[in-house]
Amino acid sequence: MPVSTGPLVTGATAGNAGGLPGRRRPDRAADRFFHGLLAAVGGFVVAALLAPLAGAQTTDRIVTTDGTLTGKITGLSPDEVQLEDRAGEIRRVPIDRLKDVQFAGEPQSLRSARGMLARGRAAEALAEIAKVEAAELDGVEAPILADMDYVKAVAAGRVALATGADPRDAGRLVNEFLGKHASGHHFYEAQELLGDLLARAGRGDNALAAYALLAKGPPAFKVRAAAARARMMLEQRKFAEALTEFDAALAVDAGDDAGSAQKRAAALGRARCLIGLGRNDDAIAVARGAIAQSNPEEGETLAVAYNTLGSAYRATGANDQDALIAFLTVDLVYNGSPEAHAEALWNLAELWERGQNPERAREARATLEASYPGSRWAKQAATPKAS
Repeated sequence: MPVSTGPLVTGATAGNAGGLPGRRRPDRAADRFFHGLLAAVGGFVVAALLAPLAGAQTTDRIVTTDGTLTGKITGLSPDEVQLEDRAGEIRRVPIDRLKDVQFAGEPQSLRSARGMLARGRAAEALAEIAKVEAAELDGVEAPILADMDYVKAVAAGRVALATGADPRDAGRLVNEFLGKHASGHHFYEAQELLGDLLARAGRGDNALAAYALLAKGPPAFKVRAAAARARMMLEQRKFAEALTEFDAALAVDAGDDAGSAQKRAAALGRARCLIGLGRNDDAIAVARGAIAQSNPEEGETLAVAYNTLGSAYRATGANDQDALIAFLTVDLVYNGSPEAHAEALWNLAELWERGQNPERAREARATLEASYPGSRWAKQAATPKAS
């Protein structure tokens, strides 16, 4: 609504000629003050009216490792996403450089849930996606509906893995998602998750088949596939076999940034195998190397690295102080990953207890149980120890 900022008194002339009888001509300073006030109020009203429009996204966006592209998404596939920019040029983004795809017209809760999922907060993502109303999906394009299925399935799968719940129901959801959206850009991520759920359910051969499809992706995904096979063996405490698979992951020819990041993660898995084999000094060296090579923004990798370093120090039986420092680094600095933070808190509680500091142990345990009540680490903390 336009707001008038014209004179407050109209029809008044010099000497009050033609003005209202008995009225003095208004003071010029006061006039200027009220003009300015009305202009400010008018600007505020206009801004308030336009704010909802400014917040609405009218174009698609692709967030990559190099920045953000805007325009119209024209293609989604397991290997790349295509976008027509404002100049009419088709931009192709390889899947291993993709961070997020945002659709014009998608519900805000969908976008928020997808962000939570990317930050490792799967339980929060499930709660957020439940807020999307049916009316918000009326007439939306198919990729938005596919992303609704993606968040529900992948969040459920990750919650099952994090909490130690029965993986079968979540596995069915992920499998159904892949059956409906195998040609979409979430294919490799969902395929890896399906393999992890199958491995947790004890269906090793099916898990290996899922990882084999992951290995058909770009080089970074070949590293992830080999590392996934290794993780399955590590969970089974087959340390020597897992070490061989992690070495295979590190041998994949993947020299780009995405491949290098995956190799750092594989190296940390290798360090866990070394701990299991009693080669703690070697594990400490590997963890330190991963920390030195990681970028400061790789918070999740650094959290895993410091947890691995702390575990290696603990395994020596003579370096509790160094282990405390490693786990405290996760608690105080790299606490953005729920799984890694929960692991650090569990270890801190144990170390404080062993170091005759029961108050700090109680604090760590209370934080663990309050922040990550459904995690396997919280459940482990609540389990009475055998005397």
